[in-house]
Amino acid sequence: MMLLAHMGITLAAARQLEKSEAWRRSIHRYIDYRVVLIGSMLPDIIDKPLGGIILKETLGNGRIYSHTMLFLLLVLGTGIYLWTRHKKYWGLVLAGGCLVHHFLDGMWLYPETFLWPAYGFIFSPGNPDQWLSRWMECLFTNPAIYVPEIIGGIFILYFYIKIVSQKKLAKFIKTGMIGEAHNV
Repeated sequence: MMLLAHMGITLAAARQLEKSEAWRRSIHRYIDYRVVLIGSMLPDIIDKPLGGIILKETLGNGRIYSHTMLFLLLVLGTGIYLWTRHKKYWGLVLAGGCLVHHFLDGMWLYPETFLWPAYGFIFSPGNPDQWLSRWMECLFTNPAIYVPEIIGGIFILYFYIKIVSQKKLAKFIKTGMIGEAHNV
């Protein structure tokens, strides 16, 4: 789990998308960054407790159902439905956050999980007892882990300082906005 990387890099990507001219012309709404942050962590919010705690004895794997393309397509389909039927954009924002999470996890490198159930209905068993120690070791020795964590942490710190210095923390908590809404 790369908490800072998932949240910070997804936050920065969403902010860049919001600032783009194509975004302002096509959707006419702002991004709720609270939903961005939830989407950036949703696969881990679901799979870590489910696979690592609830199914610890039988599965013990923190990358199961929510780390699949099927889950991503279900979230995207729900987002498209909410957008087309009710003009609610948060489902698309949530799907975007999940997509970046899958990208940062490199899920294409794990086709048995990502393409589930194409390779069968059983997920590879893991070892949840060693998860924390393995993660801590990688955090300090593996650049593929600590570099994205540092980058994500810098983005989070930047956004936090920007929101606090502009006295917009209460607005962010209430509305999920970082900047102004783009009404074209």
